[in-house]
Amino acid sequence: MKRTPQILTACAITLATTTAHADIIPFIGNASSSNGNTGTSFSGTIGYAFNGGSLGTLTIVLTNTTPESVGGHLTGFVFDIATADAGATVALSSATNANFLDTGAETASPFGDFDAGAALNANWAGGGSPSDGIPAIMGLNAGTTETFVFDITASDAMTRSASSFLGDQGDWFAVRFRGLANGGSDKLLIAIVPLPNAAMAGLGLLGLSLGARTARRRR
Repeated sequence: MKRTPQILTACAITLATTTAHADIIPFIGNASSSNGNTGTSFSGTIGYAFNGGSLGTLTIVLTNTTPESVGGHLTGFVFDIATADAGATVALSSATNANFLDTGAETASPFGDFDAGAALNANWAGGGSPSDGIPAIMGLNAGTTETFVFDITASDAMTRSASSFLGDQGDWFAVRFRGLANGGSDKLLIAIVPLPNAAMAGLGLLGLSLGARTARRRR
């Protein structure tokens, strides 16, 4: 978990909600981080809501936008959390695809070690048949979407945000693909989608603190 004292500033969309505060950030797959330029792709959002005390809720929505010709399934994802609380916990509380289980802390080669995530049978590297994952585009299907909800417990939950789980460059969130049409697999980091000016003007900007990344990651 990231616990460095340096602070970065990020922006996100403010949501209308009954919680103390909430925000959401859209992202896509970073093609330049692909392990083989396979053509796999995805899009999604990550949203964080502070619930009071030391509790927060993290909601991750993922859509597999990989073309039918590439095929395969999205079979897992992992992420970090920026927090000053050494005892902070992240626990998967629900998933629309029941084959995805809580990985806990996980090594996701070649990107390094991560604090939390979900994957088929809780296994980033394997996890059984890829067909149990999120499928690529098939025919007229625009891509299958699944939603994952995590319970966050941290003493600084009130000051966390969606950015606290992504990193300033998206290198705190990695996604795994397996069972491609050519028999291969792939692994991608994310790229954060900039907010359109119209959205910023209409919803306003929310300054969010983010613990800076530590010196660890790509090998």
